[in-house]
Amino acid sequence: MNILELGKFYTPHHGGIETLLRSWCEGFTEKGARVDCVVANDGPRTRSEIRSGVFVHRCASYGTVFSTSISPRYLLMARNIPSTLCHLHAPNPLADLAAALCLGRRKLVISYHSDIIRQARALRCYGPLLRHVLSRASRIIVATPKHFEYSPWLAEHESRVRCIPFGIDLRRFEANVRDEGTISKIRGLAQGRKIILTVGRLVGYKGQRFLIEACRNLDVELWIVGSGPLDSELRCLAHELGIEGRTRFWGSIDDALLASVLHACDVFVLPSITANEAFGLVQVEAMACQKPVISCDLKSGVPFVNRHGHTGLIVPPGDPAALAHALKEVLSNQPMALQMGVSGKERAHAEFALQVMIDRYWQCFTDLARENSSA
Repeated sequence: MNILELGKFYTPHHGGIETLLRSWCEGFTEKGARVDCVVANDGPRTRSEIRSGVFVHRCASYGTVFSTSISPRYLLMARNIPSTLCHLHAPNPLADLAAALCLGRRKLVISYHSDIIRQARALRCYGPLLRHVLSRASRIIVATPKHFEYSPWLAEHESRVRCIPFGIDLRRFEANVRDEGTISKIRGLAQGRKIILTVGRLVGYKGQRFLIEACRNLDVELWIVGSGPLDSELRCLAHELGIEGRTRFWGSIDDALLASVLHACDVFVLPSITANEAFGLVQVEAMACQKPVISCDLKSGVPFVNRHGHTGLIVPPGDPAALAHALKEVLSNQPMALQMGVSGKERAHAEFALQVMIDRYWQCFTDLARENSSA
């Protein structure tokens, strides 16, 4: 099988979608497919290379409009690479344009990551193109049932929508003897207090300010991992509330340290307040480390990943009092917290493991290929 992947960027670019795109490309390659991945480059030069068996084509880009690369070469590459089917990641206007103009009769599978939320002006231009590409797709794959339930774009395509949750490599979150010393040292930084951890970009929709407010009257250590434009503002808030002495800003950290910090914490919190948080993969990472999770009741996939009363608790978004109450509930009931951690790890391995995701996508692709050959 020849698979054409249409993405925005490819590793070493960082980002959740870039990580998933690499996982799909390498996973399908290991299944025996030839995978060509077409993405934009970060400059006016086209470059092709082979990375871990994947043929990566970085197409010359001449700037961006509404976060979309201007790359005529992207369209030509999509047209000229032979493939059994095309796998596109939406929203991405450049890839959608390639699908509309360049694929001919090839089968199209769309991984629909989220609706466009912030750029309403761009949507007036992009909407007709997205509608056309969705109608052309053989399958539209969402990561949770909530993605379909809350999207105004997918209702008319229900018969072609399938749910396949995102998956990550859970092996890097397994604690071993070598890591125990590091985890113990990290835990010691809290000086005996319970550790509340959140991980994410320091931007408004991530909701870290509400978690800082929730911890004001709790005798806990709050750890915030991530960097972003709100760093100074959040530090000032912790100072104003008198908890800067027990609030630790870690900044950006590597994967190995992140795994150790996740194992060191007592409760993981994802305080995001809008559906810009479409899934919350970091919840899965915390669950893999056997930690109870507290997250918010968003119109997105977040409450699907963390099941209320089973793997953690769900609270209303932007509500520090509700967050504080949930934290007290988990921290005061150790047997419940431990059981949530165990249930979370089981759920992570059953539903959100990388190989589970790859196998489910591969089954979808082979079914479509079979349909194509028998038509």
